[in-house]
Amino acid sequence: MMTRRAFLLSTGALALGAARRGGAQPATRIYRVAMATVTQGRNTPFVAAMEHRFRELGYIEGKNFVLDYRDLEGRWDKLPAAVADLARARSDVAIATGSELILKAFRQGMGATPIVMIAVDFDPVERNFIASLARPEGNITGLFFRQIESAAKRLELVKETLPKVTRVAALFDSSTKDQYHAADAAAKKLGISLLPHEFRATPYDFDAALRAAASAKAQAVLALSSGAFFPPREQWIGAALKHRLPVIANPNYAEAGALVCFGASFPHMYARAAEYVDRILKGAKPSELPVEQPTKFELIVNLKTAKTLGITIPPSVLLRADRIIE
Repeated sequence: MMTRRAFLLSTGALALGAARRGGAQPATRIYRVAMATVTQGRNTPFVAAMEHRFRELGYIEGKNFVLDYRDLEGRWDKLPAAVADLARARSDVAIATGSELILKAFRQGMGATPIVMIAVDFDPVERNFIASLARPEGNITGLFFRQIESAAKRLELVKETLPKVTRVAALFDSSTKDQYHAADAAAKKLGISLLPHEFRATPYDFDAALRAAASAKAQAVLALSSGAFFPPREQWIGAALKHRLPVIANPNYAEAGALVCFGASFPHMYARAAEYVDRILKGAKPSELPVEQPTKFELIVNLKTAKTLGITIPPSVLLRADRIIE
């Protein structure tokens, strides 16, 4: 005969089992990924590519994943406070893109939080962020890309696309001096005179730079890859076209009207950063994930711009193009 105590215990166990089978489910883990940018903003093709890759990997914004993104809209002075705020939010991983200053701020402000970097135009080994590309050893890993070689290649494309060009205006700033020097060395071999215009005071006066280029009888504009050139790209490329100056730049400027663009695919690099984050969230240690350098490069030709300027793109360039904008 079952006692009252035994009956209550058995019915309680049955109820608990039923709840486990069909009732309350364990809460879904929500991963927080921190990211801050100063010059580029969130609404870019490369950030869109990263977010798309996160979705492919099963991370759904608001369901099991939050990209805690801070767009500082050009205000470098706000970076330390933004990183401190992200640290208080207890992020699982941080993504540091572009400038060395952003990676430095994350390293200083995020403690032991794993950091996935997209280091552009600075060597993370030389600057002591990581021990080596093969074995980073600390809490930082990701991707590393220097655009020096691409700057020289873009100038070669100027000569191939516009063989009669002998005078090219080069736009650069303090962050892209090494790119300018590489382009200048290539120019001497190609018989091109570079007309340098270094931006020093902010905000950058692109209109004045392009007027000066036109007055100096430049026949094209080489835009070296500064993050500060990206947000106002449509305005200054539009101004260059009004001066009948074709622009050669990296692929991020193709849709804004640059004639010929060459360089590493930033959308591909950002998508790879999402894959690094995924591996870390699944238990991989940053110290054991080798740092990659880009493997996908793009050549983009804007035929719409060519038509506007009355330029015929040589077949040799068109046949090699990865994408043609018409």
